[in-house]
Amino acid sequence: MKLKQMADLNRRLVVSSILGVIVALLIAFSTNTFVSILLMLSVAALAAIGVWEYAQLAVNKGVGPAIRWMIAAAIAEVIALYASLVFVDFPQLPVLVLAIAMVIFFLLHFRDTTAALLTIAVEFFGIAYVAAPLGLMLGVLYPVPYHGMPQEGRWWLVYLILVTKITDVGAYFVGRLWGKTKLSPTLSPKKTVEGAVAGFISAVIASILIHFVGRQFFDGHFNLSLTESIWLGMLIGTFGQIGDLAESLLKRDAVVKDSNTLPGLGGVLDMVDSLLFTTPIVYFFIRMH
Repeated sequence: MKLKQMADLNRRLVVSSILGVIVALLIAFSTNTFVSILLMLSVAALAAIGVWEYAQLAVNKGVGPAIRWMIAAAIAEVIALYASLVFVDFPQLPVLVLAIAMVIFFLLHFRDTTAALLTIAVEFFGIAYVAAPLGLMLGVLYPVPYHGMPQEGRWWLVYLILVTKITDVGAYFVGRLWGKTKLSPTLSPKKTVEGAVAGFISAVIASILIHFVGRQFFDGHFNLSLTESIWLGMLIGTFGQIGDLAESLLKRDAVVKDSNTLPGLGGVLDMVDSLLFTTPIVYFFIRMH
């Protein structure tokens, strides 16, 4: 059993490393128009797969959502957010897409009212839970100028991904090596309080380190003070783990282990579950800071 777990871990590390290199290259060249569009299409594809995985969880519970319409709405939401960043005359376009999606979900049930309340709730929540936060990653990557000083979105997106994933890594390894006290036996029996604390501390330390690196090398394009790095790291360290548990809740209710069977990954939701909760935090921090 341990050999199988080690093989699975090694496979995940290899796939994650390859994906990490690809993501790093896309972020590095994200100011290029072609790469920018490629990034948008990649995020839209992730949103579509993530919404499909979410819909399958609902199907396992006996709910029959309009999966094709959900996927279309997810793609449209990501494209709308990207368009609102590029064409500043349409900043409310993502909200408009959500409103149109809500109307469509209602219209689909006008002929057959069976389980309409539950199904519409499942359909709309899937877009809000998966597509909207993934789309906001583009908002982190392409922030608006702040007081005439451009905020380098590439560093903010790297910050978001690194601090979030370091939270996961810290919680995983400390929990496996020294964890004894169960954090939430009902949702995820392997998660421990010790692991959660380690993940939280890892996030704060990573955030502080990136603050010092930003001051040293980013020439004012990454404005994050020491105080801000501490409390923002605390928020990411907390909500990243809530996002992980939230997906575990959905999978536990649907009685599945992984949201998909992608080799070396499991599922898209398994890969981005914590980012779904931390991306809005960083996005609104940039906008309101």
